[in-house]
Amino acid sequence: MGYTHYWYREKTIDPDAYKAIVEDFKRIVPVLEREGVKLAGADGTGDPDFDGVYFNGVRNCGHPINHKICIAWASPDAQGVGSSPADVDGHWFAGRYLTKRCCDGDCSHETFCFPEVITEQEPMGEIAYYDMAGKPVYNERAKVGKYFDFCKTAFKPYDWAVTAFLIIAKHYLGERIMVSSDGTSANWQDARLLCQLELGYGMEFQLG
Repeated sequence: MGYTHYWYREKTIDPDAYKAIVEDFKRIVPVLEREGVKLAGADGTGDPDFDGVYFNGVRNCGHPINHKICIAWASPDAQGVGSSPADVDGHWFAGRYLTKRCCDGDCSHETFCFPEVITEQEPMGEIAYYDMAGKPVYNERAKVGKYFDFCKTAFKPYDWAVTAFLIIAKHYLGERIMVSSDGTSANWQDARLLCQLELGYGMEFQLG
């Protein structure tokens, strides 16, 4: 349970496309840092890995501890980066809604991973699962043969980097990747705008 982004992609991304995705993402990292989004390695320490693409938020970020956030969720219009606890807006049964990306005193959460080649995983089959009556429930045709992955960000500041990366990946991969999210289209708007201003594309991105 928690605020998550999802994607379905091909097993192998051709080297030229992968390089272009990574290089474009590296171009926006300094802008994200100026906006308060600092990236770390997979476990929230050290430096992010831009070769195989593994990154997280910073574990020891220095932000105020706020255990009341509990399991965070973005409010429908939430954007940008704020500071806890000023950006808490109401609650749902498991935690608080956030009006801006902020943390509880730890800016790390799940590692975002986007390797060039996916290993040790099976592609999506035609049948997603069987219902209580034993009847098959089928996956969308566009998902069959693709590889599923996700990142639970809890709407912490590095969520902005995750959404921007996925917009970049969609730009280069087109129908070879599908991106969905627990967030609304509005929650992705600042990542669209960032990519548009810095890379010249992004506003055309749509979830689904």
